[in-house]
Amino acid sequence: MEIRLLGPIALTAGGRPLDPGQPRQRALLAALLVDAGRVVPADSLVERVWGDRPPARARHAIQVYVSQLRRLPVPIGHRAGGYVAEVAPHAVDLHRFAELARAGRPGEALALWRGQPLEDVAGEWADSVRAAWHRRRVDAAVAWARTGADLDALGALAAEYPLVEPLAAALLRALHAAGRGAEALAHYGTVRDRLADELGVDPGPELQEVYRRLLLPAQPPAPQPREVHRRLLLPTQQPAQLPAGARRFAGRADVLARLDELGAQDGAVVALSGTAGVGKTTLAVHWAHRVRARFPDGQLYVNLRGFHPSGAPLPAEAALDGFLTALGVPAGRVPAGLDAQSALYRTLLADRSMLVLLDNARDAEHVRPLLPSSPGCLAIVTSRHGLAGLVAVEGADLVHLDPLDAAEGRALLARRLGADRVERERAAADVIVRRCAGLPLALAIVSARAARSSLEDLAVSLGAEGLDALSVGEPGADVRSVFRWSYDRLDPAAARLFRLLGLNPGADIATAAAAALAGHPAGAALRELVAANLLAETVPGRYAFHDLLHAFAAELVPADEREPALDRLFGHYVEGARTATEDLFGAGRAWLDLERANLVAVAAAGRPGPAIALAGLLQRYLDRDHAADARIVHTAARDAARAAGDTAAEAAALDNVGVALRRAGEFEEAERHHREALRLYRAAGDRRGEGWACSRLGVVVWRLGDYLAAREHHQAALDLFRETGDRYGEAVQLTYFGVGHRMAGELDASVAAHLAALDLMRAEGDPSGEADVLNNLGISHQRLGRPGESLDCHAQALRLYRSVGERAGEADALNNLGLALRELGRFAEAVEHHRQALAVCRAIGEQPLSIEVLNGLGAAARAAGDADTARASHAEALDLARGLGDRHEQAVAHDGLAALSSAAGDHDQAVRHWRHALAIYKDLALPDAERVAAAVQNLTS
Repeated sequence: MEIRLLGPIALTAGGRPLDPGQPRQRALLAALLVDAGRVVPADSLVERVWGDRPPARARHAIQVYVSQLRRLPVPIGHRAGGYVAEVAPHAVDLHRFAELARAGRPGEALALWRGQPLEDVAGEWADSVRAAWHRRRVDAAVAWARTGADLDALGALAAEYPLVEPLAAALLRALHAAGRGAEALAHYGTVRDRLADELGVDPGPELQEVYRRLLLPAQPPAPQPREVHRRLLLPTQQPAQLPAGARRFAGRADVLARLDELGAQDGAVVALSGTAGVGKTTLAVHWAHRVRARFPDGQLYVNLRGFHPSGAPLPAEAALDGFLTALGVPAGRVPAGLDAQSALYRTLLADRSMLVLLDNARDAEHVRPLLPSSPGCLAIVTSRHGLAGLVAVEGADLVHLDPLDAAEGRALLARRLGADRVERERAAADVIVRRCAGLPLALAIVSARAARSSLEDLAVSLGAEGLDALSVGEPGADVRSVFRWSYDRLDPAAARLFRLLGLNPGADIATAAAAALAGHPAGAALRELVAANLLAETVPGRYAFHDLLHAFAAELVPADEREPALDRLFGHYVEGARTATEDLFGAGRAWLDLERANLVAVAAAGRPGPAIALAGLLQRYLDRDHAADARIVHTAARDAARAAGDTAAEAAALDNVGVALRRAGEFEEAERHHREALRLYRAAGDRRGEGWACSRLGVVVWRLGDYLAAREHHQAALDLFRETGDRYGEAVQLTYFGVGHRMAGELDASVAAHLAALDLMRAEGDPSGEADVLNNLGISHQRLGRPGESLDCHAQALRLYRSVGERAGEADALNNLGLALRELGRFAEAVEHHRQALAVCRAIGEQPLSIEVLNGLGAAARAAGDADTARASHAEALDLARGLGDRHEQAVAHDGLAALSSAAGDHDQAVRHWRHALAIYKDLALPDAERVAAAVQNLTS
């Protein structure tokens, strides 16, 4: 039988077409064939056929439709709880498409496409399948294009998917290779405009790089962004995050063999599902260690906490933040927003061979942004859920992990207790395996007690003390009896600590925090819990629960213990944060980095006092380095302050949420938050808070292009900080004023403001702030014709930025060193510094600064006599500046392109660019307008 789903549903048997029947029956057939060879639960079939409004007798209707389909004949089998289309996946064109694409034969895969997948099936489920397979078609088209697709076919695909940038880039290359460069440039302009109009974004790095090459036909190809990333990821930065594997792993030979088979495929996604405590994580980690040699670029691991007792899974943004940091992106330069983080993550993994273990996912949506797209990568996902969405949409291979059978359970006990002992007491061992429901977690706990009891006694005890099934929503997980049995044998101090640990909202806990929770030293109790396999020491001095044990422990906490224990624990974190932030650029930062996830969990736990206190203490640490966490903490503080009626705390939280929004590029929403914060600060009479709201409002409106309003806000902030004695705030405002004076051409005033700010920053002992001031002071010196002083300032700033790990500052200082070197006539060195700055910007996803760097590179290349590089750099800067709405850098780019055109004798083009620059300079009231007006006059007179 041949089955086609990539278009209208079509079945043929022996060359004869078969009628799939009426619409609902056709929908049921599609629902089974999309998962050919896999059991689809009846409830899922009902949802796929009828959506969220099934008829009362939907299951009966399913049975009728199945009977009718069997007469076609379509082999449909019945299994416990569902049905399965018993056809080989390669007999279905949809699955054959996936096999061909995985095998590196994308052209053959694309030839199977006959129209919209499931074209004659309606409903939300069918829509989601269509969307997923269109994404797969795009991936195959991109792969085909990169191996030399036919130009006409490539043009048709690019027209069908006009916003898919890799396809556009491939078409540009193909057109250029065919000698049709003008068409390539025109197509780039069309794509750029559509991206701006329909998505509000500018072209990505790959498309920009192809465009740059079109402008530089004589130059050797510049490295692709992913190659830049590969060079920046030094061997010492290649992550090796896998947890330690189990020393006594036993059984699962058939599952390991299946994993070996699936893992050998390019770009495989393996979803490992099973009930709680069945050993998913242990198996995944064990297998990952077995195959990690195949992934020389490293291994990434994250516990997504999908079923944590707190009910709060680890957000995908937080997981990506950790991955990007591990891949060499400085914490402070991880881009804001899930889409931007996921795009940078996939760029860094492009053409790399890495293993990614995503442990304990809640569902497919939770894990989807974390999946790599490189064919050289392997993703392993574990979850209590079946992750059908990953199977249907991403083509993941599902491996279900059942509890251990009697033989496997005995093997596990034998590895822990000795094979001879287990064989001597085989009957008792079988009883233990059965009463532990075949769950490795429960068997490990029982094994810890076996040193002091016979297996027969253990089996009797387990039977006598059986309790109800553990209430975690997982049928068959009857392990509470095992937990209770082990808990009851703890010393009183260890038992008390065990149940109190169930209150911890974080993923792990340090010895000091456990002592605070208990109210006394906890080392001995922690060691007893580890020995009993009720707690794991993940690294020396840090401990974590399995989620099941965490939930069980939380159930045991008496009401009179709960609030005092939480007060002690949360107080520990608040005081720890207070101490650490007093030494933010020293040892304090290391503690904050280690405890960051727990601090965020405490802030988000719903207790107003700690949420508000931590938001205030962590503001500088989080806002500078961890924008995603900052947004979580400050939003929690805002909500807590409103609920508590704390106006002052609400104002501070609104102000800090505004900063997070600004870093995400949401300038108008940030302005709204800062204005509301300013209103509340004024109502509360908080003059210092009012100063910071004015300062941050000034930054936002400056970004929006209102320089006069920005100056007024910064002046108000400066007056308020001087009134309240806030020397750091005063230094920040003086730095802003130095920038403003420089842009207005008031260079002596700019230097004076920066020098005053520098004295204050040095007195405050803030190396990051000192570097900011030095960097800006160097620019002012350079504008005054003092390249030596400028060079010295930027060199000092570069050393300071590198000492505190601020990559964006490093790029800015490198760029400014390039400007200073150009003024000294050292053009080749200037070009090299700008290139280094651009590499850092691209590595960290820093677009606003990269525009300035490109314009600097263009000016340096022009001075060095390299007109092609100069023209390409300014052109790319102009495109990026238009996309971000940066009018000043648009003017600088037009200015540079005009100078190049004038030098080449193309006076019409020069005048056109200078007139664009002049209009912007005049609108922004910048002194450059006079120089440009004179240039226009000179060429037109």
